[in-house]
Amino acid sequence: MNYTLEIYLQSEVEDALPMVARTREEVDSAVDRLIAAAAGFNHNPAMHVAEGPKWNDMPDHGLRLDIDPRARMAALRYYGPDDEGAQVSLSEPAPAHAPQLYRDIDSATPFPANAAITLDQFRAAVHEFRESGGLRPTCVRWQPADE
Repeated sequence: MNYTLEIYLQSEVEDALPMVARTREEVDSAVDRLIAAAAGFNHNPAMHVAEGPKWNDMPDHGLRLDIDPRARMAALRYYGPDDEGAQVSLSEPAPAHAPQLYRDIDSATPFPANAAITLDQFRAAVHEFRESGGLRPTCVRWQPADE
């Protein structure tokens, strides 16, 4: 099945509610837009698969993220039915010069430093998330979110 990724972005340079991506090329374009807008995020971008399961009309799965384009790093937070709790991306060991990335930009709640992954890993995870219908991407490692 070909799934539709819906990506919600609010930033100082772009406000796209939602961006829609149905192909690999459209996902790449959406990821490029997220990276370009990252310095001005108003809230953490979020995405889900439109055809995925819902709970009370809300997606039961999703990715939230933060990006530092200068450091070429991102961090992901996943929630979904295939995990008992939220998960955040994992790099072991933590990158030596990991930027401060925020799990919640509004409250300045940081991701752990070892949640920083490369932009290539981030892009691959977004592709896998769409192609799997919203399951947790296996191309990156995960750790329980400290909530």
